Amino acid sequence: MTDKKSETRLQWARRHLRNGYIILTTRGAVALYGAAMRELAKLIDSPVGVFLAPRDLLRDGPRFLREQGLRAACGAVLRQIAAQYDPPLGRRRNPINDPLRQAAISYYYTYELTKPDGVVPSRRPVNEMDFALETPFAYDAGPKRAHSIVAIVHAFYPDVLPLVLEKLHNVPGALDLCVSTDTEEKQRAVDEVCADWRKGKVLTRICPNRGRDIAAKFFGFRDVYANYELFIHVHTKRSPHGGEALARWRDYLIDNLLGSERIVRSILSLFDDPRLGVVFPQHLFELRGILNWGYDYDLARNLLKRMNIEIDKNLTLEFPSGSMFWGRTAAIRPLLDIDIGFADFPPESGQVDGTLAHAIERSLLMIAESRGFEWLKVAQRDLYPMGHTLLPVHSVDDLAAHRLKVFQPALACVDSNFHPYATPIAETRPLLSYPSRNDRPRLTLLTPTVNPQQTFGGIATAMKLFSALLAELGDEFDARIVVTDADIEPQAYATLSGYTPIPYAASLDTERAALVDANEREGGRLNVRANDIFFATAWWTAEFALAMERERARYFGGARPFIYLIQDDEPNFYGRGAKSSLAEATYHHGDQTIAIVNSEELFSVMTGKYRFRDAYYVPYELNERIGERLTNVAREPTMLVYGRETVARNAFELICAALVVWQQRDPVRASRWNIVFLGEDFPDSLLYPVQNATVGGKARLDDYADHLSRALVGVSLMISPHPSYPPLEMAEAGLATITNAFAGKDLRRRFDNIVSPARLDPASLADLIEDTVARMEPFVGAIVPRRRHSAPPADAMRRFDPKTLAAELRRAAASPLYATGETSRSISASTCEIY
Repeated sequence: MTDKKSETRLQWARRHLRNGYIILTTRGAVALYGAAMRELAKLIDSPVGVFLAPRDLLRDGPRFLREQGLRAACGAVLRQIAAQYDPPLGRRRNPINDPLRQAAISYYYTYELTKPDGVVPSRRPVNEMDFALETPFAYDAGPKRAHSIVAIVHAFYPDVLPLVLEKLHNVPGALDLCVSTDTEEKQRAVDEVCADWRKGKVLTRICPNRGRDIAAKFFGFRDVYANYELFIHVHTKRSPHGGEALARWRDYLIDNLLGSERIVRSILSLFDDPRLGVVFPQHLFELRGILNWGYDYDLARNLLKRMNIEIDKNLTLEFPSGSMFWGRTAAIRPLLDIDIGFADFPPESGQVDGTLAHAIERSLLMIAESRGFEWLKVAQRDLYPMGHTLLPVHSVDDLAAHRLKVFQPALACVDSNFHPYATPIAETRPLLSYPSRNDRPRLTLLTPTVNPQQTFGGIATAMKLFSALLAELGDEFDARIVVTDADIEPQAYATLSGYTPIPYAASLDTERAALVDANEREGGRLNVRANDIFFATAWWTAEFALAMERERARYFGGARPFIYLIQDDEPNFYGRGAKSSLAEATYHHGDQTIAIVNSEELFSVMTGKYRFRDAYYVPYELNERIGERLTNVAREPTMLVYGRETVARNAFELICAALVVWQQRDPVRASRWNIVFLGEDFPDSLLYPVQNATVGGKARLDDYADHLSRALVGVSLMISPHPSYPPLEMAEAGLATITNAFAGKDLRRRFDNIVSPARLDPASLADLIEDTVARMEPFVGAIVPRRRHSAPPADAMRRFDPKTLAAELRRAAASPLYATGETSRSISASTCEIY
């Protein structure tokens, strides 16, 4: 590889001309233009950097220019142009994901821990992408059934109470009234104002002037909530600390919640949805710049821990600012049930932040979500200046689509690049989730790719087992394939024509068979159903499956297993380090894991090392298509080598070194033999000085069968307990096959024409190659029949059977979920921590 630090200008020019020619001849002039823009970005800015889309120039360009400078801004624009025109090396522009790009929500955020003044910053959606339902609805909305409702009012300023009661008259039907204040004198004034209330019962109480309206409404009437399904929280709010900017805050909140009977009926109709827990007004626009954790983060975190809820500042902060909202009692039950009293709140001293009351306000939606409830925001068009963010509701059908924009879960990770190792270990970029309203059971395959040229070996096995399970499950389960590592190409869509291509974005999730391109992560989410069961195919997809199951449990409750197709002891793929640790960790979720282990040998090793809920093995069987195409033809002096230069466990370098040793000491015989490397494409220059060798690449099955029919010797190494299919296929086709033993693996037990070196070094392997070639040379021109293999002993009850596993999946999908609000769930909101 060229050392760029010492590269001359002539060498630099030659390298770029050569690369340009390759791009032009393989991908065309448009891709060449994109690559040129990328190189220009490197010269102007740096080899790596951010992207700045043309549609974001006006919005983000000035800020980016101020913060990063002209060179970085130019580089960002050039990178985006390069990504548009040269997607193989830049950002993917799969048209299936166009809705993802159009709907992706951007956030104001910093990883900075605190501001200079000690304030903890928050993640917030940018103003242009913070949506709310427009009220009143454009149709005659109203609840389908009557709800028991109580209005809980804190009247610190009794002179404002008549205005509040006037608005509460807009609530249709009965409405009981609970009013608190802080002195006996004020209580007399409150009683006088409430004397004419005719919509229901009235209860007034005196509460200490600690914790303001928050303490009074939640804990002053703690005993009341059990009698009502719904409540509305309002208070006689004044904001003297906010000056003119906040003078209209109280009226803004009350008018958006109670401004007319049509508005109230619209809001109450939302609660016909049993999963809705809170409805609150869109934030007063003047407040949007200061919506953060302030000095309340530690208070909120400690409070939520008492309810078994873990948070981090990387989550989106959303809350009913001003603490006026409609709510469902079940949604706030964890807060009512913990031991908090007025003495836990500081004495009143005009605090504007940093109190338990402020922390409770910021925690409300997280508490509701921990019980499986959702929330929505509302606003009137004439009260909020950003009209395009208000979604008009013309019919009840609009609500399902608008929910996808308005409800952005506060407990769900939204950072697709959270991990410090998201770039060096790119496959671990988190999948983000969104709760689906479709309750049908579904089996979701998480696979790195489905592209035909990449679908071999483990991917092919995964697709085969997935299809077998779906065939057994029939119409009872929907199907979904989520591709995590490679952009789905047109050929793959054509091959999987029975699946509906959908973007990696929250949707109505109605497809019976869906194909999701999740390689482009940023800004998207994966729909998660109450009865999703995930099928993992590699260690990082097992991480995703575990994370999605945690998300599913948080949204819907209950427990579901996940299927883990274990195709090797994957930590051994890497040196001791982060990857090997992450891979090994995925085997330690035994209670959740249904393991399907590829081969009897690997099954013995993995079940000996790890405990799984259930474990099955997939026995070796020659690919049916290969078996059909094996022919009895005269054998040739050909050696097949399974040579994957990019896969360390196939020991490509060791094989090449052994071949050189053999050829150089036995040149006459070696000159008569051809060597064909199969498995993947690579430059034939990597074989030098091996002689008489060609690179066959990833052969089609028909061509592979022809090679197996004609060759006499095979070499295939696998430095792991998995037997690997190529040596077994070579041996069954009649080739004298050289492969290695490993802990728990000795393939000589399967075929008597398999040999293994005593030591795995070039000299020992060369000795075995020389002996094997000499032994097989007399069979040149002869017919060598197929061999029958002997499977190693294994428990027949543990053999993978689609019918048995399908029955287990049906039982799992039928196991109970928590009824909404039934019990508090111990959950972690830090779902970016997916291992």
